[in-house]
Amino acid sequence: MKYCILFILSISLFSCNHSKSEEKQLYKVGFKTIHITDKTRKYKHGVDSSNALYYRPIDIDIWYPAKDSLSGSLIRFGDYLNLFEQRANFYTASTHADGLAMKFAKMLSEGFQCSDSISLLNLPTQTYKNAKAIEKNFPVIVYMASYNGMGYENYLLFETLVRKGFIVVGVNSIGRFPGDMTMKKEDAMEQVNDALASVKYLETYSNIKFNNIAVMGYSWGGLTGALVAGKIPNVKCIVSLEGSEVHHYGYAKEEDADFDSILHSLDFQKMSLKNPYLRFESSPINQKPSKDSVSNFLEKVSEDYLILKVDSAEHSDFSAYPSSVKSSGNCKNSQLYETITKLTSAYLEEHLQGNKFFGNVLESELKSKSVKRR
Repeated sequence: MKYCILFILSISLFSCNHSKSEEKQLYKVGFKTIHITDKTRKYKHGVDSSNALYYRPIDIDIWYPAKDSLSGSLIRFGDYLNLFEQRANFYTASTHADGLAMKFAKMLSEGFQCSDSISLLNLPTQTYKNAKAIEKNFPVIVYMASYNGMGYENYLLFETLVRKGFIVVGVNSIGRFPGDMTMKKEDAMEQVNDALASVKYLETYSNIKFNNIAVMGYSWGGLTGALVAGKIPNVKCIVSLEGSEVHHYGYAKEEDADFDSILHSLDFQKMSLKNPYLRFESSPINQKPSKDSVSNFLEKVSEDYLILKVDSAEHSDFSAYPSSVKSSGNCKNSQLYETITKLTSAYLEEHLQGNKFFGNVLESELKSKSVKRR
């Protein structure tokens, strides 16, 4: 699959204009995770109900505006990778993922030819674990992680959004037991149902209000995000970071067949998204032509859509990985992720907060030729 480039490495698991007199408050960033169980779904078969994996386990990751940084501990990039490792073992009921954090850090540094595993693991973020949350009604972004990925893959984007007054609810990409995500409809729907269960739980047991929502997804999460957006109310817009809702046929017959099974499913057939839709696509310097046809997802969305191709961007540039690796190794960093973050933030601010300056930001980026319309 074209959109799995980075995550094969991870081993199989997983809208007020600006004015000088009107400066917007910037918040500190907090992070917490909540472990819940969805008792409407079985996860591991062959065990009794006392087993922790009998019912579907879900880990909800939340980035939120915090009161101050002193009430929580600073998160380093390695903390996210350690969490990934711990979950890999838990969801597979094994210890096969022991050492995964170090291995993944090594793969990333070698893959982007910068830094080293220790420097990357020690890279400080601007997020504080369990920092005291600000009790206020903030708009919510439901983020669908990429193929076998976790939300931290775009933590830099989340930090920007949280500082501007958003809450991000991360939904990890975990399939049926033993947790591997595949392109099978059944695994895709596990992530979709995890999102629905997470929203239901947080509506009931937290102070988060889901009356002003956006759905955002990266890669595979773009497809599952589209399915989620059609199932929950109050979605104001959708953002796709080169999501797999657009499928390129001709690369692998089995993947084409799996995508078609999703395409022909009742959930997809019933989908009719009336929300504004922003999609980013890569535009590699040495881009290969499509081998066959491309699915027409636009027939599922409203007329209010925008597709932007980011100049020279590879698929991995829609994640925080390249920027994190290069920052940890003091290597030259491109402005690609900054461009994507700037446009995404302005779009969400316009549609969820009423700040009407996305058009100005877009015009600036178009003039600089960092992006172009498709």
